[in-house]
Amino acid sequence: MTSPNKQNETKYPVFIVLGSGGHTAEMCTINMALLTSARGKEIYNPVRYIIANDDITSRSRITSAMQKVGVALDDTSFIYVPRSRKVGQSYLSSVFTTLWALLWSFWLVWSGQPKLLLCNGPGTCVPFCIATYICRQIRRLPSTTKIVFVESWCRVRTLSLSGKLLRPLLDLLVVQWPALAEKYKNAYNVKYFGKIM
Repeated sequence: MTSPNKQNETKYPVFIVLGSGGHTAEMCTINMALLTSARGKEIYNPVRYIIANDDITSRSRITSAMQKVGVALDDTSFIYVPRSRKVGQSYLSSVFTTLWALLWSFWLVWSGQPKLLLCNGPGTCVPFCIATYICRQIRRLPSTTKIVFVESWCRVRTLSLSGKLLRPLLDLLVVQWPALAEKYKNAYNVKYFGKIM
């Protein structure tokens, strides 16, 4: 029989934000590592993948990656959201699309109540990190809910714009290069575990 604490813990999903291109490729690698073991499949369950509504490749890529570790995804595994800013979009018009994306994020975080938000830098993750942080501050989410940001492997000496903007809100910001780790050695939430991809 499952204990009440166990039931309470497992009802909350893990939100994983996918970007397009390289961000999704890196997140596929991270997900395969997390979900290879039976213990990982237990901890990181259920998973909801957050995808921008104009992203046409991320769903098939993560589905293929998860099949390799014996995890089947269905329609309930995916949540489509508006993009904060499209490539080439003017900064003025992006103010409105970002506000719209932020409203969506608040609604999804408020109703979905994730136990973990995992992302690696696409712009789509910014409103979700803000919404998760605020919902935790106002106690809509438990204090155990974590926001984890894995900086892209290509960020050798500087954080991405998303990383710079979100660092104060994150529980953990993982960097993958010694030079970047040295630059942020006094930051309580920046950690270096070596190359993880």
